[in-house]
Amino acid sequence: MVGKFTYLLWLAIFVWLPTLFLWLTNFDVLKRYKKTLGFCIFWALAFSVPWDILAIKTQIWSFPVEANIGLWFGGLPLEEYFFIVFVTFMVSTLALVLKNKFKEEKWRASRHI
Repeated sequence: MVGKFTYLLWLAIFVWLPTLFLWLTNFDVLKRYKKTLGFCIFWALAFSVPWDILAIKTQIWSFPVEANIGLWFGGLPLEEYFFIVFVTFMVSTLALVLKNKFKEEKWRASRHI
């Protein structure tokens, strides 16, 4: 496909663009949750990094050299850290957007009773 940038391209299309859209359309709500998002990312890294390292060492999965840029830290490619951080960020962002959307709809519905 695109060689060493395959993983980064996948992240850009399926993680970074949707996350950017969510932030551009919901910035006023999301800016209040910086601590929450940081907490989610911290715990995602705390659990996912050891899990990924163990999975590589036991050959459950691997990261093909030809599909990433070749920068490895602590036994994982840089792109995997990006994946852990930004997928967590995207899912947490989506959860917060939906929480606030449903909270707002519930409030509106209660006003019409």
